[in-house]
Amino acid sequence: MDARKFECIVPALSTTVVDLIVKRNSWDEDTAITRFMKSEVYDRLQDDETKTWHFSVLLLAELFDDEQNGELVWPEVG
Repeated sequence: MDARKFECIVPALSTTVVDLIVKRNSWDEDTAITRFMKSEVYDRLQDDETKTWHFSVLLLAELFDDEQNGELVWPEVG
């Protein structure tokens, strides 16, 4: 993917994921942002090669919740 497109998609996707995390966990926005940005899900989302940005907002939020619960299993892609 063109680097400029990737740079636009990831922040928008991250914002939407954080919004869902706030709703699902009843956290304030600062807590959700901090925890999401420290997560493996966020790390992979930042890496174009993992293609994690292809995942839906719902799946990303579920993966984040799974990671928080110590149950993160990445879906097979391909």
